[in-house]
Amino acid sequence: MKVRDVYTQGTVHIPQRCNLQEAARQMREQHVGALVVTDGDGTPLGIVTDRDMVLRAFADGAAPRDLHVADVMSHGTLSIDQDADIDEAMQAMSSHGVRRLAVTGDGGRLLGIVALDDLIEAESRDFALLSGILRRERQRERSGSVESPLHP
Repeated sequence: MKVRDVYTQGTVHIPQRCNLQEAARQMREQHVGALVVTDGDGTPLGIVTDRDMVLRAFADGAAPRDLHVADVMSHGTLSIDQDADIDEAMQAMSSHGVRRLAVTGDGGRLLGIVALDDLIEAESRDFALLSGILRRERQRERSGSVESPLHP
C-alpha cells in the first residue's frame, strides 16, 4: 500500500506569528492534532502539535495568548513522497521518533500529512480482511464444504 492511499489531503496551516490560543482553536475546528507552521509567504517552516503546546508551554503555566506558535513548534518537517510504501513511512516515523510526516508530490510540493493514526487504520483494515479469510476458511472446513478446483 502506498502513502497516497492513506494520507490526509490538504494541510491545515497556521502562520508562526499566531498565538497558541488561535492554534488550539484551529485544531479543534479542523479536527486535527497538528498544524503546519508557515512564514508570511505560506512557506512551511515546521509543525506544531497539540503535544508541543502542552509540554512546551501549558505545563509550565504559560497562557495560550502569551506565546506564539513559533515559540513551541518543531522546526523543519520530515517528509515522504506520496508514492512511497507505507512501510517506508513507518520506518521514517520510527527512526525519527515522530508521529506525522509531510506528504509531498511532484517537485516536493506539500500535499498533506500522514499520521501514525492513518497508518494504524490502514493496517487494521488489512488485518481485518486477513482475519475474515481465516474465519471463512475455518467455517468451510467445519461444514465439510469443498470448493471446486480452480481451472486455468
